[in-house]
Amino acid sequence: MREGAGRLGSLGRITIPEAKAFALHCQSDPWYGLLSYLPLKGYLEVTMANDGNRVFVVYFSPSGSTRHVARVMEKRFKELGIDPSLFDLAENSELSQVISEQIRGDSCLIVGSPVYASHAAPPIMQFISELSPVASASAVPFVTWGGASSGIALFEMARELQKAGFKILGAAKVMAVHCLMWQLENPLGEGHPNSEDERMVQELIDEVNRKMQSHNSKGIELSYLAYQKKEIHAEMEKMSLEVAKAHMPVREVDEELCNQCEICAEVCPTAAVALVPYPAFGETCVYCFSCMRNCPEGAIKANLSEIWQLIRDRAEFFKERPKTKIFIASHSPEQEA
Repeated sequence: MREGAGRLGSLGRITIPEAKAFALHCQSDPWYGLLSYLPLKGYLEVTMANDGNRVFVVYFSPSGSTRHVARVMEKRFKELGIDPSLFDLAENSELSQVISEQIRGDSCLIVGSPVYASHAAPPIMQFISELSPVASASAVPFVTWGGASSGIALFEMARELQKAGFKILGAAKVMAVHCLMWQLENPLGEGHPNSEDERMVQELIDEVNRKMQSHNSKGIELSYLAYQKKEIHAEMEKMSLEVAKAHMPVREVDEELCNQCEICAEVCPTAAVALVPYPAFGETCVYCFSCMRNCPEGAIKANLSEIWQLIRDRAEFFKERPKTKIFIASHSPEQEA
């Protein structure tokens, strides 16, 4: 099972009946609503927040890189004495409602996404758009990108979070292996996130924690995150995943190899795969190719080499540096590597 809703403190993983029984004893706790609304699958894991500030970490991570960064953040918060709630957006379709009901003025919402076609993944942007307006809470957007371009994803995430009333305490872009190059020996972003990337992420969390404790800290200006050149930023605004889909290689299913094990449907982060009776791909597909990567029989096929050179050409055109960068209002210039 992939990352679920969090943990039940020292109780660890519990079965659904045990979770329901536990919930009956927690109705006076403000986190009882969380138990009520989470879609339960297999094992239910829920975090009971500390009495102090509440930290929510929400991520979308088909290839695992964004999840890795989210877990680095989680570990650092724990080292600082804060037990954050970690959520995989692919596992929680009603997460915006859950978060909106639980967040309060001293909460911090951290949201992570891979970059697709210069933008954050559509499920992340939908999640942000569905959040109820909240006053005084803070947020930290972060993105992982595969070496071609981090686009304007960070800027757009922060802008929409601001519209929902969040103060942006910090942000980060983190280099990662390009999600469509896993078959190559030398993919873009090879070796990332590395120890230096993780150190910078930890530094970001240290600063966010300091700002959370001060209660009157200044957020970063949205203009800090508009780091692409104006003309490039304008062109990226015209791009979209829907446009990019037209250039993606066609997937084919080898019916002789497919044993209808349903793993492709299970790993799809947007529930875009249906077996009818063989895999078919729906409109919510984000072309992460998790279905192809995880098929144990190799029944889902696509010639990704068709786009590898396009990706490398894009990387050569933008020559984006630094690879990893954190944005902190109190540091000038921002930390980068």
